Amino acid sequence: MGKKDLSEWRLDVGQYLGEISALCFVHLPSHLSSLPFLLAGSGSQVLLYDLEAGTLIRPFQVFQGIRLHGISCNFINCTEGSVSTRVTFEVALFGEKRVKLFELNFELSPNSQYQPETCVNLSLVQSLPRLSHWVSDVCFLKVCNGNRSLAIGCSDNSIRVWDISNSSIILEVHSPERCLLYSMKLWGDNLEALRIASGTIYNEIIVWKVDWEHVAPLLNSPEGNHAHGSSSDFKCFKLQDQQHTAVNLFRLVGHEGSIFRIEWSSCGSKLVSVSDDRSARIWEVRAEYWKDSDSIEEVGSSVLYGHNARVWDCCLTDSFIITAGEDCTCRVWGSDGKQLKMIKEHIGRGIWRCLYDPLSSLLVTAGFDSAIKVHQFQAFLPGSLESHPEAKEFNGRTEIFSLKIPNFSEQIRLTDSKSEYVRCLRLTSEDTLYIATNHGYLYHTKLCDMDSVNWNKILQVSEGMPIICMDLLSNEPKYPCGIDDWVALGDGKGNMTIVRVVGDVHTPQLSFTFTWSAGIERQLLGTYWCKSLGHRFIFTADPKGRLKLWRLCDPFSSDCYESSKTNNVFLVAEFSSCFGARIMCLDASFEDEVLFCGDLRGNLVLFPLLRDLLNDKSVALHVELSPLNYFKGAHGISTVSNVSVAKLRSHQTEIRSTGGDGCICYLEYDKDHESLEFIGMKQVKELSLIQSVSAENNSVDLASCNYAAGFASTDFIIWNLITEAKVVQIPCGGWRRPHSYFLGDVPEIKNCFAYVKDEVIHIHRHWVSNGERKMFPKNLHMQFHGREIHTLCFVSENFQLGANVKKSALNKSSWIATGCEDGTVRLTRYSPGFENWSSSKLLGEHVGGSAVRSICFVSEINQISAVVDNVSEEINRQNGVAEDKENPFLLISVGAKRVLTSWLLRHRGIDKMEETTVERKYNRHGNDLELSLGASSSLSFQWLSTDMPTKNSSTHGKKKDIKKVDHITRNIASMNTNANTGSISSESRETEAKAFLGDKYEDDWRYLAVTAFLVKCPGSRLTVCFVVVACSDATLALRALILPLRLWFEVAMLVPLSSPVLALQHVIMPTHLPSKENVQIGSSYFVISGATDGSIAFWDVTGPVEAFVQQVSTLHIENFIDCQKRPRTGRGSQGGRWWRNLRHTRPNKESGSSIVSVRTEGGVQNHDARGVSAKVNDTKNCTVEDGHIASCEPELNAVNSTSEICEIRPIHILNNAHQSGVNCLHVSKIKNCWSTECGFHFYVVSGGDDQAIHCLRVDLSLLARGPDSEIIAADVINSNSESEDVKSLIYYGQEQNQNYRIRFYNYFRATSAHSSAIKGIWTDGTWVFSTGLDQRVRFWLLEEHSILSQHAHLVVSVPEPEALSARGCGRNHYEIAVAGRGMQMVEFHASTDIDEEQ
Repeated sequence: MGKKDLSEWRLDVGQYLGEISALCFVHLPSHLSSLPFLLAGSGSQVLLYDLEAGTLIRPFQVFQGIRLHGISCNFINCTEGSVSTRVTFEVALFGEKRVKLFELNFELSPNSQYQPETCVNLSLVQSLPRLSHWVSDVCFLKVCNGNRSLAIGCSDNSIRVWDISNSSIILEVHSPERCLLYSMKLWGDNLEALRIASGTIYNEIIVWKVDWEHVAPLLNSPEGNHAHGSSSDFKCFKLQDQQHTAVNLFRLVGHEGSIFRIEWSSCGSKLVSVSDDRSARIWEVRAEYWKDSDSIEEVGSSVLYGHNARVWDCCLTDSFIITAGEDCTCRVWGSDGKQLKMIKEHIGRGIWRCLYDPLSSLLVTAGFDSAIKVHQFQAFLPGSLESHPEAKEFNGRTEIFSLKIPNFSEQIRLTDSKSEYVRCLRLTSEDTLYIATNHGYLYHTKLCDMDSVNWNKILQVSEGMPIICMDLLSNEPKYPCGIDDWVALGDGKGNMTIVRVVGDVHTPQLSFTFTWSAGIERQLLGTYWCKSLGHRFIFTADPKGRLKLWRLCDPFSSDCYESSKTNNVFLVAEFSSCFGARIMCLDASFEDEVLFCGDLRGNLVLFPLLRDLLNDKSVALHVELSPLNYFKGAHGISTVSNVSVAKLRSHQTEIRSTGGDGCICYLEYDKDHESLEFIGMKQVKELSLIQSVSAENNSVDLASCNYAAGFASTDFIIWNLITEAKVVQIPCGGWRRPHSYFLGDVPEIKNCFAYVKDEVIHIHRHWVSNGERKMFPKNLHMQFHGREIHTLCFVSENFQLGANVKKSALNKSSWIATGCEDGTVRLTRYSPGFENWSSSKLLGEHVGGSAVRSICFVSEINQISAVVDNVSEEINRQNGVAEDKENPFLLISVGAKRVLTSWLLRHRGIDKMEETTVERKYNRHGNDLELSLGASSSLSFQWLSTDMPTKNSSTHGKKKDIKKVDHITRNIASMNTNANTGSISSESRETEAKAFLGDKYEDDWRYLAVTAFLVKCPGSRLTVCFVVVACSDATLALRALILPLRLWFEVAMLVPLSSPVLALQHVIMPTHLPSKENVQIGSSYFVISGATDGSIAFWDVTGPVEAFVQQVSTLHIENFIDCQKRPRTGRGSQGGRWWRNLRHTRPNKESGSSIVSVRTEGGVQNHDARGVSAKVNDTKNCTVEDGHIASCEPELNAVNSTSEICEIRPIHILNNAHQSGVNCLHVSKIKNCWSTECGFHFYVVSGGDDQAIHCLRVDLSLLARGPDSEIIAADVINSNSESEDVKSLIYYGQEQNQNYRIRFYNYFRATSAHSSAIKGIWTDGTWVFSTGLDQRVRFWLLEEHSILSQHAHLVVSVPEPEALSARGCGRNHYEIAVAGRGMQMVEFHASTDIDEEQ
């Protein structure tokens, strides 16, 4: 096919998601907008924000491949009409060596009652010629007769004046100090007043100006006759007629590092500079310095120290200084050098820019993490509001109350054991709380204003015993301003008191009370209501893990009003935890008849809660119940602070717990199998203790958490999990003090926190109505990775929801998973439109923050051929066993420190009740409903399992001895039938392990690439995720993750390797025709690797994969120990991992076995003492001592000590495919030819440091085999070849008595495909997309004989691209994501007749 005209391709460039490099306010007249607009430079785009609405108005593309460095704005005019008002600004944008002038027009139409409709347009006026040096700063000047000009400061310490009306440079002046600059700042509105402050490479600031002398006119002009006029006539001269020189005014010395930013004060009397030396300096500029004189060296009058990294930017006002640095902090300093405030809400490499507006007291910060955060200063900053009264309406108000209990004022002596003090308190609203004391009093307190607090004593418990615990259940009142609160009190004598408080919130009344003995003295430590059970049931807990359930009589019956009666309360059940630790929190599911509890030592316990037991009103003896299941160490050894339960599906329940390890854990309970599985976790690094999490609009989806409330050291913190910003931070002395908090629908403006300190109740209340004021802090731009992105992949746009509903139409949204240098993994949503990136979720972080180097998405499950007589029978049995079990969708990420992490897709399925609604919403295509991920707002991945080597462990293939590698390489050509798999001798493994133990560089090893696929055996409920991972020590390993048990196994080593592998891909090719049940049974599994020596190798891993899956299906893996509980977060986590060999993991059940046999009514269950989750039907005789079950741990003795991990050797190595490292690989989708010569074929494309792209076609064909046919032995022809020799290499393989042939041919090499190293490549067999360090994305058409022809290219805004991925959105319509220092999406639309010509 010939090369097409470029008009046949259309490229749509999406918004760049990366660092914010420039900020500028745009002030409209005050009667049109109370807050300014904001221009923000991001990549090659400028973004316009409305700060009053907090929304993005529109992005504008201003450069191509050039990062925007600075913005300058100048007001031109305002034209008010009867219909609309037009406001015009001129905007200068500069980046690198380019400057462009634009006209920014606002068209405001007062159509809306509350906010006028705004139309904005940014049009290019002039594009200045490319300058010889980088532009450091620009400012607008006034010249003759009101003409406008632009002063341009360059990095060679020179300025140029551009005449806007004539579109020409009319002046160029170089400073006498000819040196390179790191920074420059211009001040002045005309050439006479212009002052230039230059930060040189010598760590000093030179301040100079432009002076002029008259010479003969350079151009013939009538104005030349007025050359000797007075100085007042200077403004009327043309600059072309003048000879200008630069005059140094003074020099400022003091910094000890490079000067990154300089700012002038509004009057020009002060300078502030920030530097590489982590300091900011304030320079006083006295009047005598402006005179023409010799240079004066001056030391700054004030030095600001506080940043612990480089300082990037600064702002200067009359009253304070603002600095922003690499330590991700923005600090506010007084004029005396004292730090007033520190803001730390950015992540990554720091805050690039800060900008302050004194009129509205708004501070804007932006940085590498793509976030733009807006803060509003409070009145404690001197001069921030007093000098601008109009800004006071934006000032938020936080009320602080200090209360003392009524009897406290009567105490004259010092506080002792007999003094009354607060033991418990609970907030029911923003102005109401209950307070319990050690003298047994219960108070109801109403906050009216700062000077008025209403105290109401409700009651005193019997004998005035101290109240130990309290819980509150509030019901919806029957009328406004009414209350209906149920308060449960437990005292030191073991008595329980239930109090119902009704009436008006100002005059509460005691409705009735119950009191009974719930335990022995000093053993009643906790009492808990359960919302799902209502006020009829109350729980009490003791320190030994026993929990009692009490039923209260009908509160509306006449018997309940007599508190003296003893039959008002009945003990329904008693629950005994197998861990013997105090129950700290609980929640119940009435529908599933289960009770979930969290204890003091991080364990979660599941109890049966029978519905008949709750509904039985007869007076009977209580029932003792044992745990159904448990999860040991869900929060390590830290306490569980909160448990929540929600219905997930008809038979499954989701559990969310929070704890003192700063983590949110998710579990799933299957009612049918009574199984409890750990399905994910999220760590909130900013909190050491999470007390609770909340979702927006009280969502029942436990995975959609918006806010986390808890403690960090001695401070109470509310953290926004979406914007990753701190909402509230209150020093209170820690979580051990009595405290309570109450959050509104928007915690940023509705939060209340109460705590006790020094016998005083302190209440911090920030509560304003939604429309009373603007909400600050505000996040304008989505927060993203704060460091470089090394890898990305598209998450498949569809996932299966059910078998009874139809398929949906393709949604336009896309989800992209990215891995970053700081170890974080994110899931980001892209939607076509002007605001492309709609959301970005932080999935988690690799253990220890190790950098993520590679990531892949795994969704499709492949089935192997089962060795049974009737495959259909096995398939039916499998469907019967797990017909309602969803297939897992995984993310696999690897990186530094040899950390391998798996993430499980979390989405909410659709039950049968919802199918009707879904069918109306989506179109029908096929037999299954596939819901687009873009339509699922709750889509997210949660941590599933982490694998990392223990200290001094071997990598199982640490770089082998060179002699051994050479020996293996020389013998590859003579491999026999069984040469593809082998056994590593025990002697060699021992030698390698010993050598590795002494390797002092062990911690330097890191994973470089990963690929994975899912395999399942018919009839088995287990799914195996095979992971091929490449390490920097030149090893390539095949590992297996067994789901849902989360067990890791070593399967095989891919040898030999003389160089580390940088890129991995896999291919799964069917070797059997589809069966009658339309289930593909039988495939061949191949791995393709690209190494640093430029070679590309092909590996057949079919044999080990099928052998492992079949072996797993015959073993009872569910009885094995799950050693890997959770990531090692370092906060009380006891997570870890043991490497396993499958044949070494069968438990020995002889007399020496440590399997715990627990006798139950249904028989004997093998109870795993060390397992993460275990099923228990009777625990009367099962006790816990010091957090461990009092029984021996199971031994994992080897059944066959001779079995070893096998070796797999390549079927073909393509040497010298690239002259240097193979940075990227991709394999096209398999195409079905169904011909004799070629049954299936696919393409392999690669890119390397040699700037070349390679393309190779691989064919697979099935060989017919009759009953008398001869078996063809596996063979390799020319297994090692040079890239130029690849014509038709054939490999014969055998899989489950089916012969197949693989051919390698049609090799093509595109030299100099890019002008620098190629970092990412992708193909679907028709198109090839590539990117490199040249910041280009190139589009290639894959023609006949694997020939690549370039049809288009595009310069992207992503500096230093590291990865590329793409997906097909339709016929010849693709989305290409490029990532590096940020991420950008490109949409490629090709001609519709490509397929016809192909």
